[in-house]
Amino acid sequence: MKKLNILILMVVTLLVGCGKEKTTQEVEEIKKPVVTEVVQERELSNLYKTDSILVPTNKVNHQLEKGGTIEKILKKNGEKVKAGEVVMVFSDSNTESAYYTAKANYTSTEASMKIAKNNYEKYKKLYQEKLVSYLEYINYENAYINAKGAYESAKANYQNAKDDFDKLTRRADISGVVANLFGKVGNKVGSNETVFTVVDDEVMESYVSFPAEWLDDIEVGLGVKVEVPDVNKIFDGKITEINPVAEGDTKKFKIKVEVENSDKKIKDGMYAYTTVPAGKQLALSMNDEGIFVRNLLSYVYKVENGEAKKIEVKLGATNLPYTQVYSDELKAGDKVVIKGIFGLEDGDKVEEVEVK
Repeated sequence: MKKLNILILMVVTLLVGCGKEKTTQEVEEIKKPVVTEVVQERELSNLYKTDSILVPTNKVNHQLEKGGTIEKILKKNGEKVKAGEVVMVFSDSNTESAYYTAKANYTSTEASMKIAKNNYEKYKKLYQEKLVSYLEYINYENAYINAKGAYESAKANYQNAKDDFDKLTRRADISGVVANLFGKVGNKVGSNETVFTVVDDEVMESYVSFPAEWLDDIEVGLGVKVEVPDVNKIFDGKITEINPVAEGDTKKFKIKVEVENSDKKIKDGMYAYTTVPAGKQLALSMNDEGIFVRNLLSYVYKVENGEAKKIEVKLGATNLPYTQVYSDELKAGDKVVIKGIFGLEDGDKVEEVEVK
C-alpha cells in the first residue's frame, strides 16, 4: 500500500510538471496585436499654446470720489446702457455743500476780477495819457493781478467740486452692459468705491507670454486660435500688440490677443487656451495617439525584433494629429505603436496588424 501511494505521487508530480512547462511555452508564444506607424520628418508649424483669461477691451469701473448714499437705481445688471445715460443717483451733504460754496466763491471772485480788470484798463489808459500818476496806475494793476489769481483759484476749486457733485448723478462713461451693480437704495458707499461697471464685450482680449526664440516669427495682425472650454468653441483671434520688453521673471514677451465676440458667447473672466503659430520647421514626428504619459513623463513604444520597447520622449510642436518628438533612441524610419497601447508593457511580444 505504501509503494502504491509513492507511485501515485510520482505520476501526479510528473503530470503537474508537464502541465506547467506547456503553460509557460504557451504564454511565451502569446503576441499582442498592435497597429504601428513609421516615425518620419514632417513640416510642422511651431504652435505655441498657453492659457489666459479673457476680458473685454472696453470695461469701465464707475466710482464716487467722495462717496454718498444711494437715492435711485435706474438700471440692473445685464441691461444695456448708452454713454451718458443715468444709472444711479446719490446724495452727499458734504459734496453738495462743497459744490454750492465753491460755486458762490467762483461767482464772487469772477465779479471782483471783472471790476478790477475794468479799473486796471481804465487807469492804464489814463496813465498812458499822463492824466494819473504811476503810483495810482500800479495800484490798480496789482489789484487786478490779485483778483485774477483769486478767480483762477476759485474756478479750479469750483470745477473740482462740480465734478464731484455731477457724479452724484452717475452716468455711464461708455456704452455697453451694466455689471457689478449690487447696491440698494439707502446704502452708503465709500470714496472711490466701485458702484457699477459698464462692459462693452464686442471684442475680448488677453495678454499672453510668448517665448523669445520665436519672437521674429510673429507680427501684429497674425491670426491665432483661442479655445474657450466654457462655451466649447474655438474662436479666430489676432495679435494686436507685441511688447518689445521681456518680463523680468520669465524673460518672455507679452503679446496682446483680441477676439471678436459679436455673439456674446465669451464672458468677462472666462478661461481660454491661445495657440500662436510661429513659423515652420522640419521635425521628427509621429501620430500623437501613440504618445502616453506615466508620472508626468511622455513615452512611446518602439517596435524592435517583434518586441515593444518603452522609450521616454520629449515633445515639441503639435499639428494635429502629429506631434514633434525628441529621443536619442528614436530616428526616422523606426516603427512605433499607435493603437493597442492599453495593457502593453515594456518587452511584450507584439504582432503588427492592419487597421480594419
